[in-house]
Amino acid sequence: MRLLNDTKFVVTGLLLLILLLSFLLYRNLNIRAYDSSEPTIGVITFKNKTVLRKYNDAVVWDLIDSKTEVKNRDTIRTEGLSDAILTLNDGTKINISENSMILLDLSDKNININFAYGSFEAARIAGSSGDVKMNITAGDKTVEVKSGDVKLDKTRAELNIKVDQGEAKLTSNGKEETIGKDQVANVSEAGVKVAKQLFRLVYPEDRKNILSESGTERVTFSISGWNSDSVKRSSPILEVSLFPDFSKSLVKEKLTSASITKKFEVGSYYWRVSYIEPNKQSKAVTEIFQFRILNNPSLKLLSPKNGEIFNYSSEIPVVRFVWNVLDLYSSYTVQIARDSSFTDIVSLKQTQNQSLAFDSLKEGTYFAKIKAKSNLPGLEERTTSVVSFQIQKKTNSSPPELLEPNKGKVIAEEQTKSQLFFSWKDDKDFDSFQWELSQDSNFSTILRSEKIKNNFYKLNVGLKVGNYFWRVKGITNDGNRFESKSFPFTVIAKEEMELIAPNQGAEVEVDERNIVILKWKKLTGKTNYEVEVSKQADFQTNLVKETVTGNYFEFKSKDYGRFYWRVKAVDGELTTSVTRNFQMVANVEPPSLVSPSRNETIDLFTKNYISFSWKPEDKIQAYRLKLFDVSGIREKMILNERIVSNKFQMNEIQKLNVGRFRWEVSSLYKGLDGVERESPANKQDFFVSVPELKVPKILTPGTIYVE
Repeated sequence: MRLLNDTKFVVTGLLLLILLLSFLLYRNLNIRAYDSSEPTIGVITFKNKTVLRKYNDAVVWDLIDSKTEVKNRDTIRTEGLSDAILTLNDGTKINISENSMILLDLSDKNININFAYGSFEAARIAGSSGDVKMNITAGDKTVEVKSGDVKLDKTRAELNIKVDQGEAKLTSNGKEETIGKDQVANVSEAGVKVAKQLFRLVYPEDRKNILSESGTERVTFSISGWNSDSVKRSSPILEVSLFPDFSKSLVKEKLTSASITKKFEVGSYYWRVSYIEPNKQSKAVTEIFQFRILNNPSLKLLSPKNGEIFNYSSEIPVVRFVWNVLDLYSSYTVQIARDSSFTDIVSLKQTQNQSLAFDSLKEGTYFAKIKAKSNLPGLEERTTSVVSFQIQKKTNSSPPELLEPNKGKVIAEEQTKSQLFFSWKDDKDFDSFQWELSQDSNFSTILRSEKIKNNFYKLNVGLKVGNYFWRVKGITNDGNRFESKSFPFTVIAKEEMELIAPNQGAEVEVDERNIVILKWKKLTGKTNYEVEVSKQADFQTNLVKETVTGNYFEFKSKDYGRFYWRVKAVDGELTTSVTRNFQMVANVEPPSLVSPSRNETIDLFTKNYISFSWKPEDKIQAYRLKLFDVSGIREKMILNERIVSNKFQMNEIQKLNVGRFRWEVSSLYKGLDGVERESPANKQDFFVSVPELKVPKILTPGTIYVE
């Protein structure tokens, strides 16, 4: 006990313990002795983004790439927006979705998979592995597959199993159920339900990647198995959620047709259709499909600019290519050619970075473009527009070219105290540069002058309010000086707080979230701003008065109408913007069309009218119904009516011929200025037909004489 009270023994013991634990951690991270004892059972044939593997008995997860060998009893885990395909030695393919984890064990002759959470698919080839079975364990449930394709989705409350080919045996609570082709098994606290789906999901397909340049896309959901009789008895409901267990639904809407369109932002979503099983009068669900909306902007070459000239005197200049990074693409190829058709390729280099430099291009004119390639299946290459540039040898040295501050720039006095950089184009013709600052354009009086080697200079002292001029002289090895043009700039007392969006008096349409993004110009050296939003121009009562970091604020309101806003910079000297106002209005969606349904055929022999109907919308004054004949080369408008109700019966069927027609309905609503406005229209096609009339057959032929 006395030793524990001695500081030197306690400190020594703690240091030895730290060294021992550090050694054990280093050994675990870097030594894979136990790895060699486990046999290889397969290989990762495809991976996207973050896929992790943990060896048996290890505690650290490792990042893995395509072509990585998988050992027995390895655990594979994927993170958000990531997936992987594992091909086992016997040809079995296992497709692991995002946010999923499985453990593989081939210790006996069978393929044993411990399914922790998420979603995965397994495809077995019949007869390729003899009597080998695939046993999937999910908690206390076991799924046995000899051959075929099976998909599993597991959440905390449910396990869903879908068989596309072959069959599978499910064992739960000691009971065994057989799941056949196209059947879905739902395992929950209520028990096990095995049934053939009344409806099948068609689009978007499972793991569908929808590319978006704007960040928002309208997605059309479509299902098969739709008929009027089954719909009346089953009441199908579309469900879309951010979570695979559908604990919170973004969309939960009763279906009135086999397809419906909704708007979504960039993200990962799950969708299914729930319905009432007609025979058992119990709730049933289809399989779960996942789709992703991925941001996919165009690829742009930022440098060199089209038509740019690179001058040099002795050493060939370095030409640096810079482009914007695309998240969905893993590699970029820079192509440089002598001609615009790229038949005479001069250089071809590939990289995973955002830029690439070339230092061996000789004098001449070149054409260049960038190609981006993705590892995601089905994602085509993206290519920039072609730019041309020249490498030109100078006969005489030209003066330096000024860059920043550019001509006529206005700078706050406070900014000059902290950071004021002067920069100009680098030129290897010059050994050094002479930087000069003056308050007159003739530089009769030099305020400051510095001789430097670099092509930039940081001014360490502040400047007073006023007008200034700056220039640079390039100095060659033999002492010759080449003077640049002078650039004027102005120092003002302080920067003005400038609002960017929404514009003054703008009418902002919002979706169901009722969010308007308020943006303003970020001031130099300012990080904190106070945002005020009010219903009154004098801000006597504020809806919002909040300090934020950055130059934007998400304003949310339950009410529509006119709002006033302003922003103050709260760091140091207070700077307040002018007051702006905007109007928040609802983004009115077009009504959902009900009848005639998509591609329905209407027989005019049995009825002398056509009935149009659509779902009513809230806060709508009226609707605009249009009907077009699209059977010919040019479409012809048949009907254009303003209707107050959500139904219309067309009795003038003599205007209709046999063929294809399109009907569309838009919502009419009143804006805050009192002017009636029209939403976009929902459209559907239908067909008009009449039965083919046969020539009557005379059954009692004869001749009648009339005296």
